[in-house]
Amino acid sequence: MALPKQIVIQEVCPRDGWQNFKTFIPTEQKLAYIKKMIDNGAKHVEITSYVHPKWVPQMADADEITLGILDYIKDRPDVQVDALTLNSKGVDRARGLGMKNLVFVISASEEHNLRNSNKSTADALADFEKMAAGCEDLNITLAIACTFGSSFGDIITADNVLRIYETAAKYGIRKVGLADSAGVSTPAHTREMLRLLIPQIGAENICVHFHDTRGMGLANAFVAMEEGITHLESSLGAMGGCPYIPGAKGNIATEDLLWMAQEMGIETGMDLASTVALSREMTETIGAPVISSQASIADKNCEN
Repeated sequence: MALPKQIVIQEVCPRDGWQNFKTFIPTEQKLAYIKKMIDNGAKHVEITSYVHPKWVPQMADADEITLGILDYIKDRPDVQVDALTLNSKGVDRARGLGMKNLVFVISASEEHNLRNSNKSTADALADFEKMAAGCEDLNITLAIACTFGSSFGDIITADNVLRIYETAAKYGIRKVGLADSAGVSTPAHTREMLRLLIPQIGAENICVHFHDTRGMGLANAFVAMEEGITHLESSLGAMGGCPYIPGAKGNIATEDLLWMAQEMGIETGMDLASTVALSREMTETIGAPVISSQASIADKNCEN
């Protein structure tokens, strides 16, 4: 199967990567890292989440992050930044701050949805419909968590996912994020699910998001590219992991995905050396472990 000539790597470290980190990262430090991500060629970045700091303390500075980055990219029409929200209060905050691109999350797993938002999937969809009806002025992506499987024992089918997508499509929302939130998918299963979902959604409307809990993240990303997906999410330093999924590891590392794409001749518009350097700088400064392969290799090279 032919691989794409070019892909978009969406950086999700500022939201998904940092959200579980125990030590609060100073706001100015976050802003500096996000700006460097953009300067290194990241054209699409998920910068924060509008959630109550009681539940996600790391996102307590969401307003300051939003204003600082929107100001930084005001003359950069080539850069898009998104933020995540789970409710109408988040939508109102986004509007007030000038944020135009929002991500809503609904899980295809009933148990995960209850843990993630304290709502059943049906209730989350009903709330989503209310929000979507008033979001004509915003660009919405519907992220469907646990698309490729659940660690709670419930079976996720393509029909489960498509029912959620069809609700969004009623409101003109076409962009969909398909996530292996628990990191349970294999390349064969990823291919099977994408072949069922792409004809209904369109490869051009899909971005994929793989966690590396069982070491299958990059393999799944490769399969997605083979199936025609050109929009992939990753996190600098492989940071991240859902707080409501036991044992869930972080996302695939941006620098590892970037290296793989570069070695296969796939254009990303991002600079590998500076991305690896930023990953090492960030993890060392905030005290996070070095997980990604590229950063680990760089560390060994420095020792030698």
